[in-house]
Amino acid sequence: MFLAGSFDSGLFLLCLFPAVILASGHMVFIALPVYLMLVDRWPLRWWNAGLAGFLIGAIPISLLSLGGGPDAKALLSAILWFGGAGLVDGLAFGVVRGEDIVMQDDTE
Repeated sequence: MFLAGSFDSGLFLLCLFPAVILASGHMVFIALPVYLMLVDRWPLRWWNAGLAGFLIGAIPISLLSLGGGPDAKALLSAILWFGGAGLVDGLAFGVVRGEDIVMQDDTE
């Protein structure tokens, strides 16, 4: 919208609110459980941060296609695009985080 010179603040706000709601739901219902499941099993390292990112990116598009969505080639392409974006995000998170994250067991 900025490059085309047709920025409309009303349209921007109209699109922003549903996007924030969807992103929050994605974070709470998909990203947080996948992240906690992987951190519970292994210390967080670059490889499982990338795996978690891929899953967090690929799961929503996979779930959306259950209702009779696109053909297999288009679905695989979408999973690779969204999963690839999640992979990059997960790897960036692992690099920024730096050290291993280990869930502490309180059973002593």
